[in-house]
Amino acid sequence: MSRVRLIALLVALGLLGVALWMSSGDRARAGRRGARGGTPRAPLTDEERSVWDARPLGVASRDEGPGAALVVSGRVEDRDGVPVSEGRLALECLPAGGSQGVPSPHGALELGVDGEFQGPGCRGTICASLVHTSMIQDEAWVLVSGRPALLIARQLGRQDGVVVDAEGAPVAGARLLVRPLPGEHDPTALPPFTSRSAVSDGEGYFSYARVERPPCDPCGEASGRCTIGDEREVPTYAQMLLIARAPGYRSAEVVVELDGDELWRVVMEEPAEPIHGRLVDEQGRPYPRARILARSSERAYEVHQAAVEDGAFELGELSDGAYDLRALQDGIELAAQAGVVAGANVELRGGLPAEGIALTLRIRDAGGAPLAGAVVDGGPFSGARSDANGELRADDVLPGAYDLQVRPPGRGPERHPVMVSDGEPELVAEIRLGGR
Repeated sequence: MSRVRLIALLVALGLLGVALWMSSGDRARAGRRGARGGTPRAPLTDEERSVWDARPLGVASRDEGPGAALVVSGRVEDRDGVPVSEGRLALECLPAGGSQGVPSPHGALELGVDGEFQGPGCRGTICASLVHTSMIQDEAWVLVSGRPALLIARQLGRQDGVVVDAEGAPVAGARLLVRPLPGEHDPTALPPFTSRSAVSDGEGYFSYARVERPPCDPCGEASGRCTIGDEREVPTYAQMLLIARAPGYRSAEVVVELDGDELWRVVMEEPAEPIHGRLVDEQGRPYPRARILARSSERAYEVHQAAVEDGAFELGELSDGAYDLRALQDGIELAAQAGVVAGANVELRGGLPAEGIALTLRIRDAGGAPLAGAVVDGGPFSGARSDANGELRADDVLPGAYDLQVRPPGRGPERHPVMVSDGEPELVAEIRLGGR
């Protein structure tokens, strides 16, 4: 393999790992990324779009003779003939004599409940890639316009594990997280699984689907991303840190090997003594909506939180070592204390008065009319809805700048800043939404 192709392959592999690791499932992005994932490419040019058929489905193709249609269709099954659903097909077109595959401008095709699909074809070679969290195609898929296809997929390889308590009893509902070991900086290694997290079942078992490189298709080879017949093994870390959290237990972390088939075993231990405390202002008054965040000084991933009720709080499910505490209300920091160990009793004094400002929001549409049923999040609001007069209210709001997200009925959210200044017992803020 030439040096250029090797570099291109490493880049493609890196993009694949990031896409699978961090994928949010956005349909439009998945369709544009195509077979290998990665960052979205630039918008298609008119010339690139022209290779795809923009006419209604069923119109005859001039490339394939009268009666033929530039339409791809078929179904996806596993090796046992069971339909594959809840996935998508990313299409890419390689024009005759072309050196670059062109992703479909129509986005990825959704698979139906019976694994069926149908979408636009193109004037060239059509490559299809399966976008699925637990399955992969076992060979390159090349579709032909006008010819229904039966595509066979298989399960990704898996890594299994079990979570138990100190007595060996299964722990259900434990949340597992895999991450690189501290100090791991191998630039050629990729995340090994399609997801960073898993949850143990009623028997304490959990499973991760392994990342596998899809087979190289003509579009990928022409674009320099891969070579047909290459090894499909994906380079990953040799070891990773497996972190487990479960209600009623302290956090557990285990260094696991990735080059074997052994069952991972995580043992959860009883938690350390909780941290008890009080949070009040300088006059001894409690805050109405305050919360306490506790982050381990040694394990940055370990974060606990607790609500403050009538000035009192309790942080449980702790491990050994010190924790850094922060007291927050509506995103405003009230107090902080570092180096607090399990079993301690602390008293935090907030630097702002607990008695704040009465804030009333008046939500208006683009024409200035009151808008009922708008949902507001951020600051002192959490899923609050405007009433018939387009209003909603929060008491004891602390001075500060708040970035509110307002979602009108039937439309996407808008962001609106609101500034609450000290000195006024009441504030009425009007938010006028756009006319989209």
